[in-house]
Amino acid sequence: MNNGFLIFIIVLEAVAIVWLLTRLKHHQRLERQSVAQAEPPQATPSNTTERAHKPTSGVAGAVAAALTAPPPGTDDDLLDMPGVETEVNIEEAKRVQLVMARCHYAQFYLEQLDDDYERGQFKHIVDGCKNTAAGISDPFFKASALQPLIMLLDEAGWNSERDKLLAEVNDDIIRQRIMEELAAEEVS
Repeated sequence: MNNGFLIFIIVLEAVAIVWLLTRLKHHQRLERQSVAQAEPPQATPSNTTERAHKPTSGVAGAVAAALTAPPPGTDDDLLDMPGVETEVNIEEAKRVQLVMARCHYAQFYLEQLDDDYERGQFKHIVDGCKNTAAGISDPFFKASALQPLIMLLDEAGWNSERDKLLAEVNDDIIRQRIMEELAAEEVS
């Protein structure tokens, strides 16, 4: 399995986790609202002390911790990044995932690039991936989208295109990872 496919799986799992977390938070909010409507809150100091000191462990403790998590919008929200809205992060992660999937699909055309039709299809996929990556504003997400595309172009032998995209990678960690992968490809 190549690294691009592994990154695709990781991003896919991250998007699934984010979606599940948003659904869990929504469910928690609805549950708190229904409990608040069903009975008036009667929090006495003795009740909250007993509840706070009641030991829980294992699955029961994890469920209790999840149900008593702070409401969305607090600093503990996993999706919050300074200066960026949650929806923006999710949309950019989806774009990265789309580029990775299309690059994986384009690998089927690598063996047939001598045929005009197949080369046209490959170029169409590459152009679509470049356009999608160009629409990503976050440097990390953009670099994550460009990585599988750069590796695909390297496999195809389109070095000038590869080098142009490599110049657009602004994230140092991903740039280093790409350079290591390219060096490993040259050795093998």
